[in-house]
Amino acid sequence: MSDHSLPDEIISEILSPALKVSDEVFRDTSAVSPFSNYSESTSAYLLVCKSWLRVATPLLYNVVILRSKAQAKALSLALSGNEELGQFIKKLRVEGGYGAPMLAILKRSPNISDLFVSLEIYSTDNTSGLCKGLELINPTTLILRERRGKLVENKMVSQLLDALSKSIPKWDRLRAFDSPWTLTSESNRFEPVFSPLAKSKRLHTVAISTVSSAAWAYHMFKQCPLETIHVKTPLLPSERDRWDLRLEKDPELRRLLKFVDWPNASPSEPVPELPLVTNPFFIPLAGAPQDVRDQIWAHVLYFAMSVPELAYNPTMRDVPPKLPLLLVSKTFHRLGLPSMCAHVFLRRSSAVPSFASALSRNPSIGPYVRSLAVEYLQFLGDDSDSDVDDEQSKVEVEVDESVGADPMLAVLSRTGALVRFGRNKNIPIGRFSFNVERSISWDAFEAIARLSGSSLRDCAARINTRELASASVFAGFTALRALTWNSSTTFVDVPNASSDGLPNLEELRISSASPSFMLVLSRMKLHHLRRVVIYGGPESAETLLRAHGSKLTELYVSHTTLRAKILEFCPNLRTLSIPGKSSSKPHTPASTAFRPRLERDMSRRMEPLPRQLHVPRHVLRLPELAYVFNVEALARPLETVSSTRGRNAVLKDSHMGKMEIAEWERFFTEFDPVSFPNLREMKVEYCEWPTTEREIAKSSWARWGEMMIKRNINLVNRNGTKWRPRLKVK
Repeated sequence: MSDHSLPDEIISEILSPALKVSDEVFRDTSAVSPFSNYSESTSAYLLVCKSWLRVATPLLYNVVILRSKAQAKALSLALSGNEELGQFIKKLRVEGGYGAPMLAILKRSPNISDLFVSLEIYSTDNTSGLCKGLELINPTTLILRERRGKLVENKMVSQLLDALSKSIPKWDRLRAFDSPWTLTSESNRFEPVFSPLAKSKRLHTVAISTVSSAAWAYHMFKQCPLETIHVKTPLLPSERDRWDLRLEKDPELRRLLKFVDWPNASPSEPVPELPLVTNPFFIPLAGAPQDVRDQIWAHVLYFAMSVPELAYNPTMRDVPPKLPLLLVSKTFHRLGLPSMCAHVFLRRSSAVPSFASALSRNPSIGPYVRSLAVEYLQFLGDDSDSDVDDEQSKVEVEVDESVGADPMLAVLSRTGALVRFGRNKNIPIGRFSFNVERSISWDAFEAIARLSGSSLRDCAARINTRELASASVFAGFTALRALTWNSSTTFVDVPNASSDGLPNLEELRISSASPSFMLVLSRMKLHHLRRVVIYGGPESAETLLRAHGSKLTELYVSHTTLRAKILEFCPNLRTLSIPGKSSSKPHTPASTAFRPRLERDMSRRMEPLPRQLHVPRHVLRLPELAYVFNVEALARPLETVSSTRGRNAVLKDSHMGKMEIAEWERFFTEFDPVSFPNLREMKVEYCEWPTTEREIAKSSWARWGEMMIKRNINLVNRNGTKWRPRLKVK
């Protein structure tokens, strides 16, 4: 049998990108370590097979990151068991003291070239092993980390600085130093390090945080053969010019300084020069048939006008202007007009009648419109339009009298091939502004159903209320898959409403609705309905869910609407989302939709629950949340229960009071996994995982995460990152 295994060199090339730690990341001295993530350990690659273990071991040990005592102890034991492993270590990053194991590590790692040491060491840590081991190595680069404004002063730090002061003169290979200190540092603690570095006269490269400390650092190390002073904080081009003027009096310092370009400030890639056209009468594709030329140029203009991007998000702004392309030639105008009009976003109130007039004068462009959104900011006390710099605002069109009193109706009456009207989410608006989504009349909504009903797949509109309307309008939406309803319109012919309305509806989103609207939907078959989102929480939601709850796999319902009866109508749910109030205080308790007494009342009815459970960012009173678990219908099919509140809210232990911690503690302690055999994931969207060994030791979230892991359930934060157990010292 032939050997199909890959050579070690090929395996090494495959694994190197996955195991490599870039020099930039290794040197990162920011407040939060770039290694404070909770992804799968790269050591997992070594467990794939023996050949991967053999090839990946040197790659894994090339850069070593130590972030806890347990990791340091594990590494020291590994090096003691196999001293060859220490030969592979070239870069060592130590983010704490970590006690005696550090001596064993440094003793068995003679080839360390880059040493990263953190000075954020607390008195409970121990630097004895690190201090003793420093003189056993001979690095070429020393990187120190200490956050400005968060100086840690104790015996352990003093011992470490003293050990560095004694070891630096012995490091005859040391050529580069990354300093955490600046001209404005709070103390003179840099002297034990700067003094031996300056006296050794070996440094070639010095890295500093800010350019304002450049002269200070240059003065400190003036006796060294400096080649570069690297400024880590990016500078804008204007700041660079200003500092160049300041440094004109010191050309030597100016020569040494190397700056980091501001993100996106670097010049773009040079555009290749096009060859000169020798024939001014050259016509591209002149030899091709006319229909082939048209197809090619139509595709070119399709992408040049960002049609695919606008199909995904018609309201995006960072797209190149399209109008100049139409003005190139008559051919471009003819072929580019469908792409130009495919996705229309009207950002000004004046754009609606203007666009209606354009459609009236040129009806042929109406069928080209595939999606239409009308959104613009309007501020309290300001009847004027927002100052929007876009193509539509620059095109002045005289309003035709045929537009009438309802310009939006005129637009929708001439765009009969819409696939999408509106959009699924609002653009960011100011604190004093109204909702940017503009409302349409009921007549305009009927026009959509009548003219675009066979093509429209997504409709998200705010519709002006009509006291008495006919439910027959929904029969026209034969292709609609997603409907966002925001109207209090009352329907009069509910008993006669057709059961065949909205035959392809898969997703229903309700912001505002009358009870009669819910009754109309309850009479429909809606065979394909799978997802229901109820934002405002109309009391009549029970009517809808009683009729269609058995079809749903996903339900998004307000905590003010959630009741036991509603959930019992949805036995096949896989995802339940419970939104909360948009409070700026993540520790503010939620509404009392889930009463603690219900936990006692329904404790006998607890049934197996989900694969995934997502906990609201606002719900901190867990006896309230426990009510969800006790609903009899939420049994084996349910995989996800989620809920959200404020966009950026996170909750550290320091943000929670004793009451909140006690209630969460009670919840996790009393949580019985036997009752939830399918539950594998619990998502707490406002949870923030600790990032240091000290924080982990104090973190309630970490403790609860490990508590749930023992029950074969992962605790997950808002980003989908699950807690992974840390190594522990036995």
